Amino acid sequence: MTIIKFPHRKNEPAFLSDIEKDGYHIYNLNNAKTPGYYPPELPEYPGVKVKDLRLDDVITIRVFFGIGKGKNMRIDGGYVDVRIEHIDHNEILAVIMTKLPKGFSLETGSSIEIYEEEMLYKAEITGH
Repeated sequence: MTIIKFPHRKNEPAFLSDIEKDGYHIYNLNNAKTPGYYPPELPEYPGVKVKDLRLDDVITIRVFFGIGKGKNMRIDGGYVDVRIEHIDHNEILAVIMTKLPKGFSLETGSSIEIYEEEMLYKAEITGH
C-alpha cells in the first residue's frame, strides 16, 4: 500500500475532504486529469466502460484511507477488488472482495456504489 504523509495543510491532497467525511476516497480517472490532484507517481489506468460490465465481473479500484486522526493522520491506499452485483444504467453496486485491515472505513463483504470513472481494471477470466 502507498503511504502518503502531508505535514502542512497547504500540501494536503484535494481528496482529503472525502477522507475526513467518509474515511476513504476512491481514485477517480476524471480527477486524475487535474494536475496535482493525486501524487505524481501513480500510474495511468485504462479504465472500464459500464457497457462492458456484466453481473459478477470483478473490477479493481484504488482506494485511499485515512489512518489516525487530526494532524497525525496519514493517508494509506491500495487496490481493492469488487464484484459487480447490480447494474442499472450508470448506477453500479459492488461488493468488496479484498480483505481489508480492521479499522478501515470499508470492510470485506460490504456493498458500495461505484462509478465508471472509478473502475481501473476488469479481471480477465481464464480457463485455468
